[in-house]
Amino acid sequence: MFATMWRFYILSLFCLVGWSNSQSCPAQYKRFTPRHTFCIRRNPRCDIKRSGVSQKEIEDFENIREKGGVPWEMNTGQLVVWDEQLAAVAQKWAENCDFNHDCGECRTVENFAVGQNLVIQGSTCQGHGCKEDKLTQPNWQKAIKRLYEEVLGYQKDWLWSFEEHDGPQTGHFTQVIWSRSWRIVIWSRSWRIGCGYTSFKEGGKYKRFYVCNYGPGGNVAEQPVYKNGQPCSACPINSCCGSSCGGGLSYPGLCKILDPNTAPKYRKPSNLFFCGASSNDEDCQASVTGANKWKKVKSVGGNYDSIVLKGGESSTVTFNKAIIPTKNSFCLLIKFQKGPVDASRGDQSSFTANFKMDYSFASPMQIRSRTLSFTDIKIHLRWGVKTKIAFTFSVPRGAGRHVLDIREISAYDGPCDSLSI
Repeated sequence: MFATMWRFYILSLFCLVGWSNSQSCPAQYKRFTPRHTFCIRRNPRCDIKRSGVSQKEIEDFENIREKGGVPWEMNTGQLVVWDEQLAAVAQKWAENCDFNHDCGECRTVENFAVGQNLVIQGSTCQGHGCKEDKLTQPNWQKAIKRLYEEVLGYQKDWLWSFEEHDGPQTGHFTQVIWSRSWRIVIWSRSWRIGCGYTSFKEGGKYKRFYVCNYGPGGNVAEQPVYKNGQPCSACPINSCCGSSCGGGLSYPGLCKILDPNTAPKYRKPSNLFFCGASSNDEDCQASVTGANKWKKVKSVGGNYDSIVLKGGESSTVTFNKAIIPTKNSFCLLIKFQKGPVDASRGDQSSFTANFKMDYSFASPMQIRSRTLSFTDIKIHLRWGVKTKIAFTFSVPRGAGRHVLDIREISAYDGPCDSLSI
């Protein structure tokens, strides 16, 4: 006879450095950090017994039906799509056998910043009937159920503005439902997932380690976990929902992107100016001085315009259309990422906004970000006169190559704190 006991643990987010980097690291990851998870070697002290996620497990994962769901109405929840790139990075971290989150930029991909959920199951087994093959097999249904159990400690009022709360741990639950990542991912704008798995032996215990990466990442401070409303009422315009999907949809209240290789497209709010790389807006008409190396990049996180400059180069984009506020101020929103091609060299580039008005003057404004991955910057411009905008990206002489990616530039009447996007 034998007895097996499993224990489940969930962990809150903090950053740790993994094992030493491999000698070769793809450029798409080196731009974010020299410690990117995809580039670390397998932990040599980890006695791995089983590793990876099979195609059948992916299919089983997609078919998991969680009972109960979320007890609140949401208007933008999406079915998720399996993402091989997210899975590859998640698998690398799973092979580190360290039940701690890697750092945010350590798992970032070019498409978007990435959120992460971890589950570990520990077991002891006694007797001649213990079989290693059985002990190391994953149980995705139980792992996912453990994440959803956090809903028991989550209060409805917390959904309208994400922040850390005392009491029960709920960070993984909100990531799983960050309303734009996963089957019912409440943080509703996340819609792609990739997972990794290892089973390893530590001392006399077997452990199952699950790592799931989600994109775009959720749990953004002061942002709503999701927006309340009737199901299907705020789906992306390139999606179907409910009866419009033609039947066969297991979750009729969730949005389904029609082409999983394209990014969700949302209806534009009323604006003064809008230039997005995923659209052909007239507002995007502009002239370029200096280096004209801009190219459009298609991405499942949303298309973006990209330029790579070497030391001593600069590029200025001046938009033809003027912004004409109807109030005494307006909000400028920029969605971008920038930094060195090799993050180990540090960001030496400059990204500047320039403003031209008929009878007034405003100094150029440096646009900075605390991260090398895509971020939204809102700038409250406290004037209400006709304004033309230009942006300059430059790299000083002697510096290495740097890259700037711009997903959207838009402007809205009034202060930024009144803007909900």
